Amino acid sequence: MEDIIKAFGIDGRLILIQIVNFAILMVALVYFLYNPILNMLKAREEKIVQGIKDAEAAAAAKASADAEKKVILTDAHTEAAAVNARAKSAADATASDIVAKAQTDAAAVMADAALKAQQLKLQAERDSQAEIAKTAILAAEKILTQKNA
Repeated sequence: MEDIIKAFGIDGRLILIQIVNFAILMVALVYFLYNPILNMLKAREEKIVQGIKDAEAAAAAKASADAEKKVILTDAHTEAAAVNARAKSAADATASDIVAKAQTDAAAVMADAALKAQQLKLQAERDSQAEIAKTAILAAEKILTQKNA
């Protein structure tokens, strides 16, 4: 075997040095490249997993918020309808009160106007009677003064 080794020119010391060099290179590459790359990949994988969990949580929160929004909107529509109904009934009651008051006021105004019209008629009759009496007295005086003259 030594003949074969010498025939090919293989030196044992050189092979041993190459093996040591290779081992040192492997240790250096593992320490400076392989482990940092693995750590970086693990950190990235953890970030991705955390991102997926966060996305799932956000989707669940969004679904919950959507369901809550629907409930709130339904409640708001129901409450708005109830407020609208109460407002309409209050407005109807107020309108009927206003109409009733207006009718009462109109009746009072009509009665007052009729009373004033009757008073004006009586006053006009008294005034016209007084005017007729004055006119009759003046006519009588005139006739008497014409007869005496």
